Amino acid sequence: MVQSFFYNNMTLIMVHLKPSIGLITDFENWNEFEDNQIKELKAKAKEQNLQSTLFVLVKDELNFGLWNQENLIKKANEVDIDLILFYFINPMFNLMTEQQLFDNISNFLSIEKIMIAEDFKSEIEPKFTTKFIKDNWKENALIVGNFKEKKECKELISLIKNSDFNEFKKKTNFYYQFTGRVSIGKQLGRQIGFPTINLITPQKILVEPGVYVCDVYIDHLKKHFLGAGCYWTNELNQLVFETNIIDFDQEIYGWKVVITPFKKLRENVKVNDLEELKEMLALDIENTKKIEMLKF
Repeated sequence: MVQSFFYNNMTLIMVHLKPSIGLITDFENWNEFEDNQIKELKAKAKEQNLQSTLFVLVKDELNFGLWNQENLIKKANEVDIDLILFYFINPMFNLMTEQQLFDNISNFLSIEKIMIAEDFKSEIEPKFTTKFIKDNWKENALIVGNFKEKKECKELISLIKNSDFNEFKKKTNFYYQFTGRVSIGKQLGRQIGFPTINLITPQKILVEPGVYVCDVYIDHLKKHFLGAGCYWTNELNQLVFETNIIDFDQEIYGWKVVITPFKKLRENVKVNDLEELKEMLALDIENTKKIEMLKF
């Protein structure tokens, strides 16, 4: 079973990882391109008696691509990877020189070799390029594939945008999910009797604006809830996924939640006053309660 490790150099903890070959790529949009790289990774790791590691760059818990961290761990387990390492890009990162970054990854995290595609540049942290890996790992930089040849996951993205979540699950064996931390909003929902949790998305996630039946997993409670979630643009021009969790009225600001939308209820509509909003929210909750919860 795959081991998962979340690394943040601001925590100042000692780690003892086995020497490994790490793969750096666009894991949020893992498709056939990464499958082929992983086959090479496993073969090289076995040949050289090293661990196979997926080196996942993370700036935010929120994912804007196909796969959140939870699904990446499951996918890594499916393909029999030894370790998936989530490397958090924090404010200290910009103060690190290339040599310090190399030492941190190669020595402290024991990633002796790095596998990467030609012409790769991370959208999460631009420092991570093929050139950076070649310049620092030198003969221990393993080039597999050309990133310019990676195809976009158009079919899967289209399924999400069209709210065909069941078909997405059939094709991938995974539910589409996104993960985030609950933000403080205006608390209007609580004031009118419909408390919600807000996940602000700095850029657009793959679902289209609208109202969805969702599974809401609250990590702190280790529990799943049914919810009615609305993806919309608020008065501050922020994209926010706002969810009313059925039969739940606890303040959970700052808590980590995993949202799994699995049915679209309706499009967003403009309301004229609070009474109209309350009626619409009540109907959304009524319709959501008619839907059976997902079984994980």
